[in-house]
Parts: sequence; C-alpha cells; structure tokens
Amino acid sequence: MIFVSAPGRIALFGEHMDWLKRAVIAAAIDMRTFLLAEENTTRKVVVKSYKPFTVYDEYPLEGFDPNRGGDLRYIRAVVKAMLNKGYNIKGAKLEFIKAKQASRITRRKELDLPVKKGLSSSAAISVACAAALYTLATGRYKIDTYDVLRELSDIAYIAERKILGINCGQMDQYTSAFGSILYIDCSKEPAKPIQLNPKIELNIVIGDTRQKKDTPRILEWLGKRYREREQLFMEGLEAIAEIVEEARRELSKEKPNIYKIGELMNQNQYYLKNYFRISGDCPISQNNLDKLIEAALDAGALGAKLTGSGGGGAMIALTTFEEREKIAKVIEAAGGKSYITKITKKGVAVNVIQCLRYPH
Repeated sequence: MIFVSAPGRIALFGEHMDWLKRAVIAAAIDMRTFLLAEENTTRKVVVKSYKPFTVYDEYPLEGFDPNRGGDLRYIRAVVKAMLNKGYNIKGAKLEFIKAKQASRITRRKELDLPVKKGLSSSAAISVACAAALYTLATGRYKIDTYDVLRELSDIAYIAERKILGINCGQMDQYTSAFGSILYIDCSKEPAKPIQLNPKIELNIVIGDTRQKKDTPRILEWLGKRYREREQLFMEGLEAIAEIVEEARRELSKEKPNIYKIGELMNQNQYYLKNYFRISGDCPISQNNLDKLIEAALDAGALGAKLTGSGGGGAMIALTTFEEREKIAKVIEAAGGKSYITKITKKGVAVNVIQCLRYPH
C-alpha cells in the first residue's frame, strides 16, 4: 500500500494570471490532502472518503462517466486523463484520510487542507490521485524529478480543465505537485515552473472569511470582461503582470527585502480590489475580504491580500515571526477564522507503508 499527500497553495502574486496566459507566483503551504492507495486487478476503481463529502464511488475502467461521482468526480477525471495518455491502469482502491490518521503514519503533526476556501483543495486531490495512479501503473516510487512532477501537474490540470470543464489555470496543480515557491509561466501548456529559493522565511497567516465563494460565476464574469477587453480590467491585468515580475526579481535575491514583498502584496491587492473588483464589494458576491485585510494591516501585517478567485474564501497576511499570533487573533476578532501556516518545500509525496488489509 502507498501513502500519498499533496499540499494546498496560496497565490502570493497574480491571481487569475494563469488562465490569462501570464505568469504567477504561488507557494505550497503545510496543509495537505492525504490518500491511501493500492492496486487491484478487477478493472474497477473504488474510492472512499469521509463526510461531509461524497463518501464512496465505484466504477469500471471502461465506459464510465467522468462527470459523475459528486465530490469524487475529480478522481474520475484524473483516471480518464491517465487512460487517455495511455497509462496501464488495472484498477485501484483509493481512500482519503484525515490528518489525524495521517499523523500516525508520518509520526509528525499533519494539518488538513481546508476545502473550498481558495487554497486549491481540488488541485491537491487531483495531484495526489495522479501521483498514486502513476506509481501503481508504472511501479516507480521516485516521483520528485522535474519531468515526473510536470507530468503529474499536467494530468491534474487536464482532468480539471479539459475533462471536467472547470475554467482554471495551471497554477494550482503545479504548485501542489512541486511545492516551495514557484514562478509559473502559464503562457503555454504545459506550464513552465521555476523554483524560487529565497533564504528567508515568509510567515503567513491565512484568514478565512467563513463565506462561500462562487468561483465558476466569478471566472465567467472575469472571462467576459477579458473577452470584451474592458478598459478597467485590462489596465488591472497589465499592472498585476508587472507586479508579478517585480516580485520575481525580489524573491530571486538570496536575501529579499521582506518589507518590499509586503508592499508588492498590497499593490497587488489594490488592483484586485479596484480593477478586477473581486474583493469585498465584488458585485458577484459581496464578502468580508476587505474587512480581514484591513484588520491585519492595521495590526501591523507587512502585506495582505486575497488569495484564490475572490468573492469570498480566504486572504493572506505576511507577518514577522513575532507578530503571527497577534495577526491571527485580529483576523479572528474581525470575524474570520485564522490559520498560521508556513510555506513548505515538500510537494506531492509517495511513500510505501505496511498494512495487512485495506483500511475501512
């Protein structure tokens, strides 16, 4: 049996730039999705999960509908993408587990990745599934090479974008697969990720608005504005693209200026709020993003901005190590739920574990 995990991500700079065929800077966070997997030869895929999500799905490898399966349709889409690429999948048993059970396997404190909060839980699920099926199909347990990670990223992207028809870019899947801080050139498919290795620690506090976001509607609305070349939107796009490049130059330094990074985050948020209009007064879904962002900045955060599609979901604040707890408490006081996290260099990972039977 193999144990697979994949991290969520935050967008440090450049929300929506990936599907706009520009570049983005994203970072993997130390909150993960966990999966147990083993091969079977029944020509069927069996998937188990836990409430409140779809808890069970089963289907043959031939003739299944990738759009069915509820929350587990992402696994169906990954299976379909891999079959289309010619991978020899004979069947599989997959089970998603919580961090508490995963911690007993890794012997370290694991953290669950919150779902539907703008932290790319769907991409983490897709990448973890792609890694599991890749290992089962090829017998290769070493997946941390550039070529393999790029292949897994592309499989997960194809599953979400091309098979399920989700209007996503390539940022989420690549960050979950590769880990660390990435500058991702999304002008072509597959994307080109470049790892950034600043020798400073970026202390991040995530603020969940506790409000749902309607990502499909927001993407549809932004896509319409882009197709119509709305002046406000296009000006924001170009400004954010320049901020991404300036942030790349700063993060490429051995010791970046953390205050400069915070200021660039604030500039990015200015254009997301006033030009893309996906922050607190988003006409698609008004929310408390601005309230949490302003509370964090007033309390001394170096930079703060939304992360994800906007219209709800989550924001991030860059702080000093000493100020993390303070910023987290301020976000809670403003009505959000806070998570103190750190950027992880560890992307998707596969390990063999000893287990006498498939767990239920």
